[in-house]
Amino acid sequence: MPMKGTVFDFFVDKQTQKFVSWAQVVPEIAYSSTTSMDSVTVPTGETTSITFYLDLLVELRKPALLVGLAGAGKTALINGKLRTLPEEYISLTINFNYYTESAAFLSVMEGQLEKKAGKNYGPPGSSKLVYFVDDLNMPQLDPYETSTAISLLRQYMDYQHWYDLTKLQIKVINNCQFLCAMNPTCGSFVINPRLQRHFMVFAIGFPGQEALMTIFSTFLNGHVKEFDPKIADTVFQNKIIQAALELHTKVSSTFRKTANNFHYEFSIRHLANVFKGILMSESTFFSEPAKFASLFLHEAERVYGDRLVSVKDLEAYQKISKDTGKKFFKDFDQGQVFPNPHIFCNCWKGKDG
Repeated sequence: MPMKGTVFDFFVDKQTQKFVSWAQVVPEIAYSSTTSMDSVTVPTGETTSITFYLDLLVELRKPALLVGLAGAGKTALINGKLRTLPEEYISLTINFNYYTESAAFLSVMEGQLEKKAGKNYGPPGSSKLVYFVDDLNMPQLDPYETSTAISLLRQYMDYQHWYDLTKLQIKVINNCQFLCAMNPTCGSFVINPRLQRHFMVFAIGFPGQEALMTIFSTFLNGHVKEFDPKIADTVFQNKIIQAALELHTKVSSTFRKTANNFHYEFSIRHLANVFKGILMSESTFFSEPAKFASLFLHEAERVYGDRLVSVKDLEAYQKISKDTGKKFFKDFDQGQVFPNPHIFCNCWKGKDG
């Protein structure tokens, strides 16, 4: 028996009949900076286990529901699965919001269906359709604590049909299934238990430090491989990532959400935005690690600092940023790491000066 971790961190290898960590079977991917970060899902131990179960559920045409806080990676996980579906599958993403009602939901779903024989409807040809419903618990509730969109989905889950509201005739829906995601701290917080009982429910937590190192090192390594060797050095890249993780942790703990500053909520999504900015850099303009480190601090300020609403908070952030920079980049020219003014942009690309 493993001495560390939880039961969810392991699976039983059929050949050896022993517990094996999911981290040991994580596939490696090669990233190119010509590809958007949003279109790439970097596998980790946590995502590999969830993807394994999603593969089984999609093959068996069973619904799955991913539940987690904002920025935990629910949408990215399902989008990653949808991108790797076999050719016979098609998919449709539907984003629920506060005003989503059954009529609009039905209209969007039927847009992908065609009439078969008799009362039967389904996706074109012999295709199989996967609906991805994001923010499942967002629609407003009526005085009876129900939502028409949720009730429509429950009707399909119970009976595999819904009704033509014009002809008042039944429509039997074939070869369709649902993958859903929801944030339990938003919207109506929960969904109707009569609907939830149909789903295989997964709780998605935030990635750990090791997983975040894997994710962002994959992106950064793929981007800087054509840069100067001093920037492409793995040790320097790890310093950038470690500095980003520490800065994110300090910002999240220092600037808490309040009634006045309700937008002071920093998730992994904001950390990813820092690296999206870094990945816009070009090797032509960066030959020194100190300048690249300065770019990281600049992008972090654009993501974190620009969300702050008072001079006091901005000064507190700049102190945190400077302390982090001095800790991880103390061997570099501090004048290059902390220039004044601290500005990077592409406005003057192609111009002299």
